[in-house]
Amino acid sequence: MTRQLADQGLRADHERADGTLVTDWNDAMSDDDFLDTIEGRLSEKDKRVKEMLERAKSVYVRCGRDDVAKKTLSRFVAMMLAKKNNRRDDGRILFVTGESGAGKTTLVERMLEENLTLAPIKKSYGTIEPVISLTLMGPSTLKFLGLNILRKAGYKITRKYEQGEVWDILPEQLHLRKVLVIHIDETQHLLKLTESDKERDSVRKALKGVVNYTPWPVSFIMSGMPSITSLAKLDEQIERRARHLHLPDVVLPEERILILNVVAAMCEAAGLNPSKVLESDLPDRIAHAARYRYGRIAQVILAAIEHAASQNAVILTRDHFALAYIEHSQARGHDEMNPFLVDDWIRLEPGLFMIEDHWP
Repeated sequence: MTRQLADQGLRADHERADGTLVTDWNDAMSDDDFLDTIEGRLSEKDKRVKEMLERAKSVYVRCGRDDVAKKTLSRFVAMMLAKKNNRRDDGRILFVTGESGAGKTTLVERMLEENLTLAPIKKSYGTIEPVISLTLMGPSTLKFLGLNILRKAGYKITRKYEQGEVWDILPEQLHLRKVLVIHIDETQHLLKLTESDKERDSVRKALKGVVNYTPWPVSFIMSGMPSITSLAKLDEQIERRARHLHLPDVVLPEERILILNVVAAMCEAAGLNPSKVLESDLPDRIAHAARYRYGRIAQVILAAIEHAASQNAVILTRDHFALAYIEHSQARGHDEMNPFLVDDWIRLEPGLFMIEDHWP
């Protein structure tokens, strides 16, 4: 009886004006409408902080590695399109690697957006997407990866498929939809479930089946941790068709100007004065707290901007960085471990101070 009443209540809540039922939560409220409703509940102070953070987050400071990435992708695409006897003879694989926080995801997104050769093509019947991108959120099986590629390509999954079936139909479906490149982000999650020789052999065969599909070879861009390059060792053909773009850590003092530029650009967007940061050793401390990784450097600066915004400050200071560090680490009550509070910060381990757990 209780379940019946609950079902009746749900029906009432989801009835349209014409008496028909809303069959999907997304039909009831769009994502934008929902977020507008939630954001409307923020206090005026929090709305101002949010707006400042959005302006700061919109900033991207180009550097030398952007130019390298752009040229690398351009050459990769040219090789991918080069024909032999009037047809494309094989696909290619570009590995983009770096440690956590190096900024791999953003870099690949930008270099794909800026490559006009691979831009979407609008037709009367719809839009052709030469590139599809997906992110592995956790340990992924080969079957899961194949199904997600099919979905991203627009294929309707109407029944259960075995792993072999998925990768058998995949090349033809990619051909029908004119997909040239598949970008897989966080590729290391695929490796976590491919420790046995049998599983790795399955990955090798699956990749070769797509890359070597004679009517329509497809290429891959795989981004992730440095360990993903082990995929190139699975097969000699994959190895010789691979290219590698590694994102190294930021090096000081040679690249200190990069940190200065990021601070200046983000502060300008947020409406803050960065002079106290730029005229001190704070850029060096920022890099140390960020493990000298480009993506994390921007996150450290953003966290400080959040504190400045919440205090209605007009100048970004060391205190804002120190407070942000406390919030994002376990340095509360341990000022001696805060790189923004101590003089000999260089002795501290790079990154956030985290207290190790001691299990019995």
